[in-house]
Amino acid sequence: MMADPIFIYAIIAVLTPIGGAFLSLLLKKWKEIRNIFSVSTIAVSALMSILIFATYGGTAVAYDFSWANWLANSSTNTMESGFYFDSLSTMMVLIVSILSMLIAFFSLEYMKEDKNLLRYWFFIQLFVGGMLLLVLAHDMVLLFVGWEIVGLCSCFLIGHYFMKKGEEGTKPAKSGIKALIMTGIGDVGFLAFLAWSYSLNIGAGVTNPLLIDTSTFGGVYPVFMSILLLLAPITKSAQFPLQSWLSSGDTVDIDAMQGPTTVSALIHAATMVKAGVYLVARFSPYWDSDFFYIALMIIAGISCVAAAIGALVTTDLKRILAYSTISQLSYMFLAFTIREEHANGLIPGQAHLLSHSIFKALLFLSAGAIIHSVAQERDIKKMGGLRKEIPWTYGFMLVGVVGLMGIPVISNGGFSKEMIITTSFEAAAENPMHWFTFIVAVLTAFITTLYAARMFLMIFHGKNRGAKVHKPKYIMRITLGILAVLVVATGFIIEGPVSNFFSGETGYTFMHVEIVPFLCAIGAIIFGLLVAYLLYGKGQTEVKFVENNKVFKSLSTVVANGFYIDHLYSMVFVKPVFWIGQKIAFLKTGKINWNMILGSVVAVATIVILVMVIV
Repeated sequence: MMADPIFIYAIIAVLTPIGGAFLSLLLKKWKEIRNIFSVSTIAVSALMSILIFATYGGTAVAYDFSWANWLANSSTNTMESGFYFDSLSTMMVLIVSILSMLIAFFSLEYMKEDKNLLRYWFFIQLFVGGMLLLVLAHDMVLLFVGWEIVGLCSCFLIGHYFMKKGEEGTKPAKSGIKALIMTGIGDVGFLAFLAWSYSLNIGAGVTNPLLIDTSTFGGVYPVFMSILLLLAPITKSAQFPLQSWLSSGDTVDIDAMQGPTTVSALIHAATMVKAGVYLVARFSPYWDSDFFYIALMIIAGISCVAAAIGALVTTDLKRILAYSTISQLSYMFLAFTIREEHANGLIPGQAHLLSHSIFKALLFLSAGAIIHSVAQERDIKKMGGLRKEIPWTYGFMLVGVVGLMGIPVISNGGFSKEMIITTSFEAAAENPMHWFTFIVAVLTAFITTLYAARMFLMIFHGKNRGAKVHKPKYIMRITLGILAVLVVATGFIIEGPVSNFFSGETGYTFMHVEIVPFLCAIGAIIFGLLVAYLLYGKGQTEVKFVENNKVFKSLSTVVANGFYIDHLYSMVFVKPVFWIGQKIAFLKTGKINWNMILGSVVAVATIVILVMVIV
């Protein structure tokens, strides 16, 4: 059984980029060979993912090994780890590896002049291996290991430019640390959930208590366990109020946007921020707690609209796309909260995960090509008229914008968004609570169209407002072209092969149209396009009534300050901690560091309490 091809492919897919990360360190002196080698290891994972997808027979299968047995003379309570293959994991492996390969290929040109490429390639490869481990893990231990690998790598990738002088180095360093700390909140919740679920299942005599497809969760203290589990996806996927590590606001400017744009594409497209979405999708079939889904619905609803408004107001190109990512992830979470008998949102949510991964990778890499072409400028107010200067990028980004807007037939986003809106409408007939989901989805579709069109028109139309342009070379164009083709092509299989792959059904459906939700979705898009054309059709930066209106000015101020989330955290957490640290600093002497002793006592006490709870 261990020799089955699909298991071997998975081992190669995970270990090749991880091993390649360390081997690439030996190629420090041969830069060209190292760069090609680093891309090749990820390409091997992409090839293995295609073989995994082709080999998967439609029936879930696991390959496990035992590594601990707490009761020597019993077959129960054995700890096992391994890989698990089902429709969700095989699809995620395909998304992660192929998009990561394209982003790595794009990096050959985009990062060519970087002085710290060795470190960049090390963490890119390790990141991809960690993400593949996360989505293939059969048990929560391996899943948590992959979860931590991507979290650690994201810290170093976001802070890649920390060695630059002045603010150009300080901001990336702080941004990487901020991402690690804020996502660490969810890590603690996830780890506590893992320990708690293990102890509950051990008490119930469950064999292999950490295998995520066989355990039954939520029996005891479901509200508390829901809170612990909820912390993981809302931090990793940057949902309100823990979104500021991903996009903090223009005045704060300490967030994931400080990393290279290729890193932004990697994190925002198919990898780290999707880990939270994957976690909810993985647990949804058997996590039975109404509190979890109601809380997730409220958080996702707030995040969906607030982030879309943030994208509408900010002028930083990368930050627009970062806010957009938060909003679209919320779309997926809203879909997962629909669990009615005749309207289940699990498949539409997973379909939108696929669509978003592709068109957001295209948008971020297009943004990277634009920024690369205009000497690292990110303010869209300083661009304009670039369609004549970089026509290829203009065309590719147009495809990505169409996917983001969710225009049906010509983009994958149109199919998957329509599925979510239709499913929420159908669910509302059974459960009035889902009118909230439906209204939020339609409202966000309007705002999304408005900010996407605003961004596109301000960059490419009107007159050039001073940006000096040089055209991107062929590596960038080829990558963008492949992604643009995928955005259009995958749309035709969303409601056919993709939906069937997740549901196990057969037959081909081009588009399931429910008149009322379809008209609402189309109406929101058309209205958004009309408003955007009236305001920005000639490429103007902002119309006068928007600049002079008190409401819009106040909204701009709030968004520019990241909704004051960081200010609140600074006041409630950061300043008190520093104050306490200053007050107890006198305990440190030249001979004895009493802080270390006190910390050691607290750490030992915590470990003892945790062991007692588990036992």
